Amino acid sequence: MTVSPGGPADSTGEVLFAFVIGGVLRTTELALRLGASLDDTRAVVEDLVEASFLEAGKAPDGLARYRLTPAGRAAAARFLAGERAALAAGIESLLASFDVSNAALKQTLGRWQMKPCGSAVVPNEHDDPAYDDRRLAELGEVVRRAEVWLLPLAEMRPRYAHYRDRLRAALERAGRGETNFVAGIGEDSVHAVWWQLHADLLALLDRPRTGADA
Repeated sequence: MTVSPGGPADSTGEVLFAFVIGGVLRTTELALRLGASLDDTRAVVEDLVEASFLEAGKAPDGLARYRLTPAGRAAAARFLAGERAALAAGIESLLASFDVSNAALKQTLGRWQMKPCGSAVVPNEHDDPAYDDRRLAELGEVVRRAEVWLLPLAEMRPRYAHYRDRLRAALERAGRGETNFVAGIGEDSVHAVWWQLHADLLALLDRPRTGADA
């Protein structure tokens, strides 16, 4: 990955947009979101720090995290304006399909995290494989529907194909028993990737996230 001039689909803009969605990111997190190698991502981050688009800070764990500078936010806003002009109409037309999938995802995640026990609802301890398998099947159907409405966007921007691939990968890992890849925090879980995808779409439509959103 190389830093290229500003424009509606340039690599610099994609990196800056990742920070619009993610806020403060480690290089490893950024590489995962971009689908780029760690070495390439480090090189891009260094270039953007030198260009005063990113600034580094240290977290309590001692690892460097990066965020947009005022200049970076301005550049990201220019990128976002170009993306809105190019993509917003197409995203608007797909929003109804997304909303159906989003509601289904929320319901499934709720049933994944909590399950009925007699007349009560209790935390899911993942000690009932049959129950978890049913929830994973529901989640798989949501992801398959998402792939359909992501297809036209993936043909226009590689990042939407990458969202699709990350959703598939998280679902596969969950199916192998890594339950934290359904809704885990700090993992590239189905919920985490979906949240980023939703934030991407909302940013392009210039809409705030509401309590009804996943």
